[in-house]
Amino acid sequence: MAVAKKASTTTELVLGAAAQNITRGLVELKSAFDNVNKLGSLGEELTLLVSNKEEAIKALDIEFSEKKRKLAVELDLSFKADTNRVVNEYLKETGKVTVSATELSSLQAELATVKNNAEAETKKQVLSATNALKAQYENDIKLLHSENKAVAVENTAKIGALTDKNNFLVKQVETLYEQLNSERTAGTERAKAGSIGSINMGDSNRK
Repeated sequence: MAVAKKASTTTELVLGAAAQNITRGLVELKSAFDNVNKLGSLGEELTLLVSNKEEAIKALDIEFSEKKRKLAVELDLSFKADTNRVVNEYLKETGKVTVSATELSSLQAELATVKNNAEAETKKQVLSATNALKAQYENDIKLLHSENKAVAVENTAKIGALTDKNNFLVKQVETLYEQLNSERTAGTERAKAGSIGSINMGDSNRK
């Protein structure tokens, strides 16, 4: 029967160290396996956490958008209110009032209509007044011509009467002149006759 050789001290040391290394490697392997399992669970947890964070971020985005919209509306209303207040104060200080665009358009249209009507009415009145003045002028001219004609006829009649009267007076004067001349002639003849009688009588006395 063969007798086994007793391992040397060096071999035992090597084998012991190898066993320790194997044991330590197994422990490390198990630890690594456990860590891998933990990483899987941790990954799921992280995925869930990320999903939750994304949902939270989406909710925050919605909340932020709503608050932003609301703030913009409030800011716009506040700006309009301040603008209206400033505008109203300015208008009040300058003695003016606000008018909407619709009302302004309506007023402008009404003003244009009134202006056109006023122009048409003015032209109508001017034409009427012009025609009336023209008619009055023509009537006055006709009346004046008629009066002048009447006066001319009257003057012609007066002139005719005066002419007749003058002719009558001229004839009377001529008649008077003729009578006067006849009387002078007769007087001269009587004087001559008286003178001749006186001479004859004187001559008789002398004889």
